[in-house]
Amino acid sequence: MRMIGWLILFFALLSPFPYLTSSWAGASYEENLKLLADAITEGAVKAKKQRLAFLNFTDSQGQSTPVGQFLAEELGTQIMLAAELTVVDRTLTYSTLKKLHVDRIDPDHAKAVQRVAKAIRTDAFISGVYIETPNGLQVTTKLIRPSNAQPIGAARATLPKAGPLNSFFKKRSFRSRWSPSKVLPNLHLRPA
Repeated sequence: MRMIGWLILFFALLSPFPYLTSSWAGASYEENLKLLADAITEGAVKAKKQRLAFLNFTDSQGQSTPVGQFLAEELGTQIMLAAELTVVDRTLTYSTLKKLHVDRIDPDHAKAVQRVAKAIRTDAFISGVYIETPNGLQVTTKLIRPSNAQPIGAARATLPKAGPLNSFFKKRSFRSRWSPSKVLPNLHLRPA
């Protein structure tokens, strides 16, 4: 009986099942970025969209940030590398949005969104939102039809805060740790 217990323990340690979640969570930035780009590409091809315009991704408060701009650029580049779809230059997209006075892509502004799409000759817009989680950045993207500004597809992935993303978070963590009182602990200000 004792021998059977050791055998079960031995096979459990050698089994790949306990490590599935840990190996998935440890996947590299490039692998997860490629998976997200593949999901976006699959949704666009399924919807018969060939030319995509990426918008800057936003944080959970709806603000465009350098991280969001970077994520949009990275995903657009990854999709271009696959050579299945055409990606409109983001500077062209934003200059056209500004020229036609379009602040956001939503159903309330569908006619203006159609004019922008026609001007830059895009079949769909890609928007995204990211939030920080303990495992990295959870990125949710939407494929938006220009004719009615409604989502027609979505994809989600968690990107580890590694590789190029690491530099964004190192800067922020340094700023949050730095304070004058820590650098100059004996500094006392007196009124003049």
